[in-house]
Amino acid sequence: MKVGQGFDSHKLIAGRRLILGGVDIPHDRGLEGHSDADVLVHAICDALLGAAGWGDIGQHFPDTDEQYAGYNSRNFLLEIRAKLDKAGLQIGNIDASIIAQAPRLSPYMEQMKDNLAA
Repeated sequence: MKVGQGFDSHKLIAGRRLILGGVDIPHDRGLEGHSDADVLVHAICDALLGAAGWGDIGQHFPDTDEQYAGYNSRNFLLEIRAKLDKAGLQIGNIDASIIAQAPRLSPYMEQMKDNLAA
């Protein structure tokens, strides 16, 4: 069994959509970033890459690469999953925490789980 730990944080700024777990959450600010800045997906990607011994998300999908500008972070996860499958590695379990004062996320949790499990 291999275990990975992922963490990500981005600054909340005006004029951006707030995407968490692939869900567009209504809020007056969104997360700053090159891609869609989905910190939940980014942290999970880092955990999976770390468990496999493959570095981190920035090494695989650099923010200096214009093809990832505004990119849907769930595609990062799909690409990593395909690499894991090809290497014969299986995901046993993912547990993630979001630390935020606002907005309230409970109405979106099931949709996030569904998006990430797909």
